[in-house]
Amino acid sequence: MAQKLAIDGGRPVRTDPWPVMYPGGTFYDNEEAEAAAEVIKAQSPFRWYGVDLKEKVSQFESEYAWYLGVKHALAVGSGSTALTIAMMALGVGPGTEVIIPAFTWISDINSVVLLRAIPVIAEIDETLNLDPTLLEEKITPRTRLIDAVHMAGSAADVDAIVKVAQKHNVPVLEDCSQAVGTTIAGKPIGRRGTISMASLQYNKNITTGEGGIIATDDDEVHDKCLCIQDVGFQRAEDGISQAGLSIHETFGIGSRMDEIRGAVGRVQLKKLPRIVEAMRSRQQSIRRRLGSIPGVEPRRLVDPDGDSGAYFAWFHENAELATKFGEALRAEGIPANPPHLGVHQTRFMPTLINKIPVTTKGCPWSCPFNQSSNMDYQPENTARSNALLDRGLMIPLPPIMTDKDEEDLVMAFEKVAETLL
Repeated sequence: MAQKLAIDGGRPVRTDPWPVMYPGGTFYDNEEAEAAAEVIKAQSPFRWYGVDLKEKVSQFESEYAWYLGVKHALAVGSGSTALTIAMMALGVGPGTEVIIPAFTWISDINSVVLLRAIPVIAEIDETLNLDPTLLEEKITPRTRLIDAVHMAGSAADVDAIVKVAQKHNVPVLEDCSQAVGTTIAGKPIGRRGTISMASLQYNKNITTGEGGIIATDDDEVHDKCLCIQDVGFQRAEDGISQAGLSIHETFGIGSRMDEIRGAVGRVQLKKLPRIVEAMRSRQQSIRRRLGSIPGVEPRRLVDPDGDSGAYFAWFHENAELATKFGEALRAEGIPANPPHLGVHQTRFMPTLINKIPVTTKGCPWSCPFNQSSNMDYQPENTARSNALLDRGLMIPLPPIMTDKDEEDLVMAFEKVAETLL
């Protein structure tokens, strides 16, 4: 006999709060404190010069590049500026378009619009990431970049995306912000596109509180990013900005990472395998225990053995059932919600839907260079993606989860499934 659901007045499986989802942040300890203190004691928080410069940012960049298996990494002030710098280095600007998945983070769209280019929203598939089979229809002569976002802890099918992009000679940017530590066939995400970036903000898999990092194998692209993220110039050996050292001099953004965050980033990067393994093993256990329940379709993972494990995500047959199932699980004490609380940009982002300009002249939507100013962002234009997101639910799996947390999740899930499915 099915147990009475908490949402119907029954006793909830769990009343304790769910563990917080700050993967890197909850692994902070004396190592980060000592690394930061070393910089402070040296009185040298600026990366280019100081009383006793420790070169923590440079070391962090070298170690991150080695981890990815690429030639260059560049640490910057935030994930959002990392996106803007990378896009700017690849020529995104007036008269160009950038393809972005319908399920994304707002910063990806912000960067495109702030560079006066046009975001083109493309459909996602059951990975909750860009669908490579529908990508080609979005490519036009104005397409300057494909933004392959690895959302909610899991990889996009980036090999297939790159294959389509190469056919049309369009570069790919990998946004790894929500899935650092994920691998495909044993190789980290972030090394397959022309360029990649990751946010190091507090709720990411590794964190410096705020920050970002860019990576590429392309020497020219790296050199462009180097100038853009500073004051527009390259630095001389003494760390002073100097004109004439680079052919890529420009107008810079000013997004240099400081030495304290560089020091903390080095410690966090060393902890990344441990953080991800804690989430991945938990996710694999939960998928084994719940993935075969009739009426539950687990999110497709490009490489289940390499997934970061940050979420257990699944789909129901229809949106109504997903809504009921999510409400019932939350009543049982399990934080099951639509992807990002349902805030998929094509439906709940009025600035994009209404094409709010960023200049008094209406750019980018009415910019004379943009032939795609009639772009329509209404929900029906990404109906497949919206249907997937409406049928989807996900539960965060913090690396500090205990066996008791997992047992509560499974017990609540089975209890709700017995009644509703």
